[in-house]
Amino acid sequence: MSLSTPPAAHFRKAAASSPQQACVMVYRDNHRTLIWDDKLAHPVATAARPVPLEECLTLDHHQFEALQAAIRADRPIRGALTVIRGSDGLYEFSAAPACRASAGTARLFFDHREYTAFVHAVRHREFERSTFLSPAA
Repeated sequence: MSLSTPPAAHFRKAAASSPQQACVMVYRDNHRTLIWDDKLAHPVATAARPVPLEECLTLDHHQFEALQAAIRADRPIRGALTVIRGSDGLYEFSAAPACRASAGTARLFFDHREYTAFVHAVRHREFERSTFLSPAA
């Protein structure tokens, strides 16, 4: 099944982030969870323009729930997504090698503030699937 990607306005970031702050962006629907970096937004992006799928990491809901559970339990992140802190201090999000065919090949880079805001949001359940679904979904 090929699903279209939503526009940037449908993604969410941590509540602790300021409107101008770049962040880990999350989108959830009935079929998948997308992770995107809003620093990749095209300068002339419109509200209706879909985020390019090649800029996203695509996880199924079980994979994203496992990621959140690891963060909440202060366990290493293992599974479909890898998060590695580089020597430059940036956190790289990418698909685990075994999951690249389904999750994508995007490599997303976040600074400490962006990563910390994401972790805080996960711990405070801001990215729960139920908060993304409208009653008609």
